[in-house]
This record gives sequence, C-alpha cells and structure tokens, in this order.
Amino acid sequence: MKSIKLAPNWWLQFTKCILAFSIIFLIHIMFTVNLKIVFLTVMPALLIIIAFNILHLRFLHCYKAGICYTRLCTERYINSEEISCVSFSSFFLFTIFKVELDNGKNFHFYNWQLDDEAQSAISEMYCNKLADKVENISDKCNA
Repeated sequence: MKSIKLAPNWWLQFTKCILAFSIIFLIHIMFTVNLKIVFLTVMPALLIIIAFNILHLRFLHCYKAGICYTRLCTERYINSEEISCVSFSSFFLFTIFKVELDNGKNFHFYNWQLDDEAQSAISEMYCNKLADKVENISDKCNA
C-alpha cells in the first residue's frame, strides 16, 4: 500500500523556541524585571506548551485508505471515504495541510514538512477518491 509519511517541520519548532526566548528577554527589557524572576515564571508555561506541541509530532501518514495521525498520546484516523477536500496554504515557514470532511469537520495539520512533491502526491491520492465518489453518485442518479 502506497503511503506518504510526513516529517515534522523542525525549523518551525526551532523558530517557536527562539520566539519564546525572545519574549522572555523582551519582558526583561521592557519591564526591568530581574531575568531570573522572568525565567522562573514564564519558562514553565512555555516549556509545557512546547512539550504538548512536540507530542503532536509523533507521526502523520497519508494512505489511500485515509490519514493516520497522533494528537497528544492517541492515534487517530480519518477515513478517505469521509474526505471531501484537501488543500494546502503556504506561509513563511510552514504549509497548512487542511482536510475537509463530508460532515463539515475540518482538520488542520501545520507542524509538518510538505514539499511540492508531497502536496501533489496527497492531492492526487485523495482527488482520485473524490472523483470516484462523484462518478458513483452520478451512476446512481442515472440508474
């Protein structure tokens, strides 16, 4: 079975860490608070946020049968028959992979590296499924 295994976007994670440390130093500079106090108050919250973010990065695999991914410590699955549309939005350091389902739910995956080749492969994988759905519906209507 053909699968597309996406790798975490480590540059985005690194940028988030740098941004967090920059905020700490900005607080220190702007409010002339002792740096040790800022580290002791702000750093635990930032570390918790970063830890939860990294827990989301265990895996994201796209198969013909659907999309398998993790959120925190649980493995979740999106069946390909439920997918109505996949789209990609590129920004500075990351690309958002958006999955829309038939029931109106949306899933956004933004912590993953998506090059042009992966995007086209994912689009092709699920667009064929969508075309088959349309053909099946039109066949039922004609019958």
